[in-house]
Amino acid sequence: MKHSKHTIAYIKRQAKNFKKQQAISHTQALDLISKKHGYSNWKHCHKMLSQNPPLEVKVVTNLFHVPFTDWLKKHKNRNSPLGDLATDMLRDKEWPSHNSFQDYQDYLHFKNASIGATAALKMAWRTYIAYLKKKNCPVSRKSIVAKPSIKNHDLRKIVVVRKITPLHYAERTVEKFVPGDKAWISWDGRKAYPVTITKVDERHYTFKIERPLKNAGSEHFLFLDEVRSTPELACINFVTS
Repeated sequence: MKHSKHTIAYIKRQAKNFKKQQAISHTQALDLISKKHGYSNWKHCHKMLSQNPPLEVKVVTNLFHVPFTDWLKKHKNRNSPLGDLATDMLRDKEWPSHNSFQDYQDYLHFKNASIGATAALKMAWRTYIAYLKKKNCPVSRKSIVAKPSIKNHDLRKIVVVRKITPLHYAERTVEKFVPGDKAWISWDGRKAYPVTITKVDERHYTFKIERPLKNAGSEHFLFLDEVRSTPELACINFVTS
């Protein structure tokens, strides 16, 4: 028969209540409850549980400590299983103050709590232990090295060029660019706009706009002689078509 994984203290509590209900001796109650949980008798039960005590998560008792019950109260307003458990605890006038998860689990079994409540207790206990460990083992702050900011746009700005005389299209020359090169264009012969070459063919340069930022990334193409290497040259060879 499969044995119970409860503690000796739990078996004793069960026997104490059973004794009152049945009006029998304490020894008889211990034997009957032990048999109910899969043991031959109380002596067998005591021997087995003493040899194989259930694994418990011990409370951290270093510099910082707060009882589980006090910690749980702080979560009563949470809209979660943890908050529900805290609310149920505050309503339970018999809620105990233990130092181990197993004792609290035994208490819920004794109260015939739902599976959900037991699962919430398990989750809450793990969170509680993690909270204590964090408080008692603070992580040392490491010096934070500022990472260089990576800019996703060209740093060049729109340039206003004054006292420039535009060239007639017949007098213009062509500069050679390859994809990835930085260049300039001008729509009116007064302002030069930074661009980046993306494609080259026999008649046109295709480029993406860098400024103004609201248009950054949009692509256009112009004749070869309308794309230049400096703001001044761009205004001299401004777009005429």
